[in-house]
Amino acid sequence: IAKQIIDKMNAKTDKTLLAQFPKKNLRTCVMLLDMEEKFTFKDIEKDKPFIYPYYQGSKALSEKYGSLSFVKYFCYDKELQDAINDELKIQLERRGIKNKKRIGLGETVVYDNPKIYIRQSAKEIIASLDLNKSSANNSLYVFSLRNNSKESIDFLYFLTGWLNSDLVTYYAQQMNIIRYSQGKQPQIKIGDLGTLFIPQDKSLQERIENNVKEIYNKNSCKEFMQNEINAIIYEYYSLSDYEIKNIEKSIKDF
Repeated sequence: IAKQIIDKMNAKTDKTLLAQFPKKNLRTCVMLLDMEEKFTFKDIEKDKPFIYPYYQGSKALSEKYGSLSFVKYFCYDKELQDAINDELKIQLERRGIKNKKRIGLGETVVYDNPKIYIRQSAKEIIASLDLNKSSANNSLYVFSLRNNSKESIDFLYFLTGWLNSDLVTYYAQQMNIIRYSQGKQPQIKIGDLGTLFIPQDKSLQERIENNVKEIYNKNSCKEFMQNEINAIIYEYYSLSDYEIKNIEKSIKDF
């Protein structure tokens, strides 16, 4: 049954996320190694430039379409980053280590514009849209079009709904995009996440986009709207009731 379902998805010949957006639109955010205290602060002047709410993994994003929460701010300090990385390079070279261990602060153009955050560790794909300025640690992946045009924001609404759908989680589980074994934390590698198919059908995108806007505007029951999005996607792939039941059971049993 899994092969049958995935064959139907492949038959659409939709491009993958990375094929459509190859220029680091999907990426990690802040990589601070063990130096988080040098760049994150609980008390800080929030109106200063390059200061962003700092989201931390599952603590920040607990559920699909979740409201993102934070307890600290991140300060984008390029000079400090360069000084630390230069010192790290010297230390590692002295020890004969060629592996270039580095901290990375990401891109302010991503933090300044609307974006989708995606959990790096979960048994399903968990994503949420953030239209505000913000940053995150490396437990959350980020997708951004690096601008705040209406067209881009509408696409981000659609993509959030697409990523949060049952079929995408099912596909990610079946294709080992979500790597999970008993007793271990589930893991999603960014390169694997980029292999998800993204339909370019404008009618489909608009229908999903409108439902996701309903969820965020709290105009309708979230569960009802999620079911509507799932139904739109199942219709797109012409999935039977039997296949849909198999998808639902497989996700629960994963």
